[in-house]
Amino acid sequence: MNWDRQALLEELREFDWSFKTTELSPNLAAYCRHYKLNFDDTGLALQYTAGLVSLAGFSIAVQSWRQPEARGTAILVHGYYDHIGLYASLIDFCLRQQFNVIVFDLPGHGLSSGEQAAISNFQEYDDVFSHLLQLVQAHDSSPLYAFGQSTGGAILINYLLKRQLTAAQSPFEKIVLLAPLVRPTGWQKGQLLHSVVSMFISRVKRKHGDSSSDPDFLNFVRTQDPLQSLYLSVQWVGALRQWVPFIEAQSPLDLPLLIIQGDNDGTVEWKHNLEVLAEKFPKAEVFILPDGRHHLVNESLPQRAIAYGQIADWLNR
Repeated sequence: MNWDRQALLEELREFDWSFKTTELSPNLAAYCRHYKLNFDDTGLALQYTAGLVSLAGFSIAVQSWRQPEARGTAILVHGYYDHIGLYASLIDFCLRQQFNVIVFDLPGHGLSSGEQAAISNFQEYDDVFSHLLQLVQAHDSSPLYAFGQSTGGAILINYLLKRQLTAAQSPFEKIVLLAPLVRPTGWQKGQLLHSVVSMFISRVKRKHGDSSSDPDFLNFVRTQDPLQSLYLSVQWVGALRQWVPFIEAQSPLDLPLLIIQGDNDGTVEWKHNLEVLAEKFPKAEVFILPDGRHHLVNESLPQRAIAYGQIADWLNR
């Protein structure tokens, strides 16, 4: 790796909402190579823009890929511990579906500001997302599509339920949730543990689970990704404890969406979560990926192909 996070941040300018192509500095070019964000093999004439946006008290890193004659714009929301660089496969998929793509690093993740992998309240994620969405709507008139993985799915769920949006009111043509978070695995035990631990420490050493059946991806996040947090934030767990009952108490919405869920997911309580989401979104379609683990956008190539095939079919109906 031949790029430096702090040096890259010093080079990034304010995100250009005219989507003018960003000149690649050596650090930005190396960052894109490291995370395979060049997409040269798509054969598309892509316009790449990267920069920082001040949103809800944070400096948020935003990246965009645009192409001629796009049929819409996909907004991607990543999961906990993740960042833009881990979503090359989903960005590539969306580009090949003729979407422009806008993706951002959540507070405390990737190139965005904030205490690493921490948040005091999940509504801070909502503040960032909703303000970013307003900027996208102000500068991009094409139809919008939303994709959320894990905590990114939770952020989309929160956005919709909090505002009780109908299909006519939703800013999105279609919404895709990938292994969405409601409750994580071992939630009851985790709450008890948090009550004790939070009185003494602010973070605990992270344990890397086998979130994918792709050994190359697991090795990358464990040994080659400098933007990975080494710790689980106790504050983040506290914010989740407030958020779960808030979401589970919301009224249902008459809003269609697609949920892709692996049946070998050890990160979230997926059976419980699907029950909750079936109640909240009775028009949701669910596809269970056999033997799929949690990080669906970085599953093995065969598993990923099945998941993306289902998404493409649903988008094209």
